[in-house]
Formats: sequence, C-alpha cells, structure tokens
Amino acid sequence: METEPYTIYAVQYASRQARLNEVFYGDFHDAPLPMAYFVWVIINPSRTVVVDIGFTMESGRKRGRQMGRPIDQGLSLLGVDPGAVEHVVLTHLHYDHVGNHALFPRAKFWIQDEEMRVFTGRYARFYPYNQLAEADDICALVRLNYDGRLRFVDGDKEVWPGISVHRVGGHAPGLQVVRVWTRRGYAVIASDALHYYRNLEAHIPFYLTHHVGQAQDAFERVMELVDSPELVFPGHDPGVSERFEHVQDGIVRLG
Repeated sequence: METEPYTIYAVQYASRQARLNEVFYGDFHDAPLPMAYFVWVIINPSRTVVVDIGFTMESGRKRGRQMGRPIDQGLSLLGVDPGAVEHVVLTHLHYDHVGNHALFPRAKFWIQDEEMRVFTGRYARFYPYNQLAEADDICALVRLNYDGRLRFVDGDKEVWPGISVHRVGGHAPGLQVVRVWTRRGYAVIASDALHYYRNLEAHIPFYLTHHVGQAQDAFERVMELVDSPELVFPGHDPGVSERFEHVQDGIVRLG
C-alpha cells in the first residue's frame, strides 16, 4: 500500500430508544433497543475524510431524536475544522446521513449515481423513501451538484490511496460502504449496510429495506472487503463504543 495507514474515528452525535420490531426484519418483539448515531472521520498525515454528516437539529427534534454533542464540536475535539474539510463521502441519502452539508463549505461530496437517481426520481414521493429522506436535504444536494460540488460513482472506486467506496445497495438503493487501509489491515465503515452487529451475525436486514436480497448480499460483500471481522463497523450500534478505545466522551478510535 503506497500510503500511510489511516485511523478511523466514530463520533456519536445523537441517540434514541428504538424497538426491536422497528430495527430487525421479521422480528416482532416490542422490546427496547438503544440506537446510536455516528459520523466517521478517516485521518492520516496526508488526508482527512469525513463519512456521512448526520441530521440537523431541526430534523432530529421533528423525529424525536435525543441530540448529543453537535457534529462540529465533536470533529473539533479531533482537531478537524469542518470548514476546512475537502472530502466527504455520503454513504446514502437518508436524513441521518446528509443533513449538515452547510458545515462543510469547501467539501466535495461523493455519492453513488443510483442513490441520487432514486431520491430525485419518480418514487421519492412514496413510503418509505419520503419517510427516510428530507426533501430539503435532497434539494440542497441538487444545488451542490449545480455548483460542481458533487462527485458521482457508479459501483466501486478507489477514491484516494487506501480509501475506496463500494456500492452494495440493500437498505438504500445506492448505499455504499467505505473500505479503509489501517494499521490492522483493511477495515470497512459499513454505515447502514448493517445497523447493528446482529444484522451481520444473524443475516437479518433492517426492517425498512429497499431490496432484501441485496441487503443479504451486502453482508457477504462487507466480509469480502475486510481483513478481519473485528474491522467491520456498523452504522448505529452502541456496542461500537464498548468494543473500541475511547479518546473522548462519545468518540471512539476504531482502527
């Protein structure tokens, strides 16, 4: 690998009390399940990349989410100024991954063609698409595209040395995961390809899923991309904070 290894941080910015039957496909138990909301930061001496940008305060309040430390404050604890960030990967266009574009005025945003096509196309007005996305966020991305700040990928691409994106679909039509070279080998920021470790371990998709078969395939694709199962990082599991090193309250070093 012709680049220095990266370190990955998970930065938690919100939480909520979910229910089993609104997380795991086919699980009808009405029991509580804590859910965490993260953005991720990939850093080496040459480059800083932010993966996903969370939801806005307004969107969080509307949906009853418990807001924690604002994203810009969390990033600042890592020495990252959002106003100076040049590279952002958007794994998909659900509201909790694309809301804070205004914090990143210099950034280019990387996204899959298929994701943008669906969320600006004929089905966007129907459930569950219109529940899982905010129209204002999608319109903002359209404006960013007109401003030349979106970068589109069709499938798999090494975007920077040691960092590649891979379209897996499933939970969202153009969901992409991010493969990262670390000191422990290749890791994958799975985002919502698996919300929880249980999704992967039991091959259970999320209950709202664009394509169930693709969600199952995504689990296998993630495992093909990593060098070790311990280097898979799910999108919403509070267990991430229990398995890895805390560097600040709500910030965990993953690799």
